[in-house]
Amino acid sequence: MRLLRRLKPSPAFAISCFALLLALGGTGYAAQRLVLPRNSVTTVQVKDHSLLARDFKRGQLPRGATGLAGATGATGPAGPAGAAGPAGPAGPAGPAGSAKWALVRPDGGIAAQSGGITLTGHPFGGVYVFDFGTAVTSKLLLASPAFANDASVHGAVEVGPCGGGTQGAACAVGNDANHVLVQTTSSAGVLQDHSFYVAMF
Repeated sequence: MRLLRRLKPSPAFAISCFALLLALGGTGYAAQRLVLPRNSVTTVQVKDHSLLARDFKRGQLPRGATGLAGATGATGPAGPAGAAGPAGPAGPAGPAGSAKWALVRPDGGIAAQSGGITLTGHPFGGVYVFDFGTAVTSKLLLASPAFANDASVHGAVEVGPCGGGTQGAACAVGNDANHVLVQTTSSAGVLQDHSFYVAMF
């Protein structure tokens, strides 16, 4: 009895124990309240746009429309061709071609040519000198028989640059790099006037 009297709780101790019981009971009640009954949440309790795709099971959400193909996707069909635009301004003239040619009659007259060729002299039969208006050295010179006002039998036709040196011959007139010497012969190999073509490339 003496021990029980000694353990008799004070009013403060009793109030503390009662407060502890209330606190523990409130925590258990709150924990119980956090466990929601099945199917108790409806669209009314859910805030709009607050759910994510991971909140749903696979197949619960409908598949969205397929987006446009990216840079590595398939190319779409080509559209119709547009109308032609206006013509641009004419470009500058290109350089003149380097090839020149002439068709020459037996008397030295030029029947046809590419342009820029003149007869400098016809000193005697079978010899013709032409000014091509540009240097003919280191260029390909060709000559062949022709029929311009000349139906007789032809012999050989020879051609070369004037001005002497290793490429040309000494010409009686126009003895420089712009002139070309042409010689025509009969079928017997004697100098004789005949028609011919001469060309430089």
